[in-house]
Amino acid sequence: MGDRRHPELGSADIDVDRYGVALRYEPDPDRFSGTVTITGILAAATDRIAFDCDGPAVTSVQLDGTSAAFEHEGDELLIPLDGPRAAGEPFEVEIAFNSDIAGGDEFVDAGVFPGFRHLGVWAVNEPDGVSTWMPVNDHPTDKAAWTFDVTVPEGLTAVANGVFLGSAPAADGVTWTWGQSEPMASYLVTTLIGPYEIRDGGTSSTGVDLVHVVLDDRTDTLDPYLAVTDEQLAFFAERFGPYPFDRYGLALADSVPGLAMETQGLSLFSALDFDGSLGYVQHLLLAHELAHQWFGNAVSPAQWDDIWLNEGFATYAEWMWLDHVGLQSLDAAAEDALTALDAGGGPVRRPDELFSDVSYRGGAAALEALRRTVGDEAFMAGVRAWVQERVDSVGTTDEFVASMERISGVDLDAWEAAWLDAALLPDRLPPERIAG
Repeated sequence: MGDRRHPELGSADIDVDRYGVALRYEPDPDRFSGTVTITGILAAATDRIAFDCDGPAVTSVQLDGTSAAFEHEGDELLIPLDGPRAAGEPFEVEIAFNSDIAGGDEFVDAGVFPGFRHLGVWAVNEPDGVSTWMPVNDHPTDKAAWTFDVTVPEGLTAVANGVFLGSAPAADGVTWTWGQSEPMASYLVTTLIGPYEIRDGGTSSTGVDLVHVVLDDRTDTLDPYLAVTDEQLAFFAERFGPYPFDRYGLALADSVPGLAMETQGLSLFSALDFDGSLGYVQHLLLAHELAHQWFGNAVSPAQWDDIWLNEGFATYAEWMWLDHVGLQSLDAAAEDALTALDAGGGPVRRPDELFSDVSYRGGAAALEALRRTVGDEAFMAGVRAWVQERVDSVGTTDEFVASMERISGVDLDAWEAAWLDAALLPDRLPPERIAG
């Protein structure tokens, strides 16, 4: 895909329409076996199809219903076509694979991990985790629909993205089926297996279907977070535009504490961090991951250098929410961020480390500086337009700046140079723009 930060990820030659994932989970040792059926069209003329595959052992490939040769070296699976094909031609590839699930009590890199306290697995796949356990075109520019049929031993529940379509007996277990019809980047895939209860949360006050997941021995710990989630949905919809998907939910998972992930439509939190208490940390995490549904999930980064458009916006949204509920003023959060960031690590548009404080608090401080530069009304109008015009797609930093200039009518060259391009952020925020 030509991504500077992850040049090995993604193929620009294909445009995937749908993944059909059929998995079987085998415990002791933790292992996946199964198939993924990938349909789409060729985006460019080519004589082979490539997928990211850094971990799975591929056992067979079918191309358009016929057994096909393949090459699997390193992190890439190459499937030769039966001669050159033109752009626009359809393809269907079915890949059978096995994947061992390694890991311990700590989160290391991205991928699938064993349950922290119970039998099962959980996943955090940003930025390249899915390709460590399943062949995939692992870049956010190629969003697709997904279906998941996950077979697990009796007594366990399998959870994935989208609508829960039911469960049925299968050989040596139960198959749980989920359908994700809205386009989704691969890094937002969720995979939860364990002793979970799926809870129907009804419909939010903003009309969003709510479905939550909680460990079946800790169901009472979910209740304190239901009302605040409904309030946050309304709060952010008023500011960012309508919630971009049909459903939302909280997954209080058997994962390592201190880690949360905006898996599409069903944000993942550690059950150890959400023990029934509702304080600063829970408010912050709930707001941050919900805001990602707009910023990161609906509008994904076109390149991984654009990560601040995910994390900066989600951090800024958490500041807005904490200010709203009286736990921390937005001004204080922004000033604290500038103080903490004086050691560098930037620029914001190309941070030294992908998930660094520069991407999170640096990006949020840049947004507060932007709001003060263009004024509150123009800023919020620009943010809503950014989501509305790019929902189910991707965006770049340059496109965001151009969009905000168009909406606000303000030349943003100076703001961009100081807040996005400079190695060090300014040590103070600009004054508030006076309306008119």
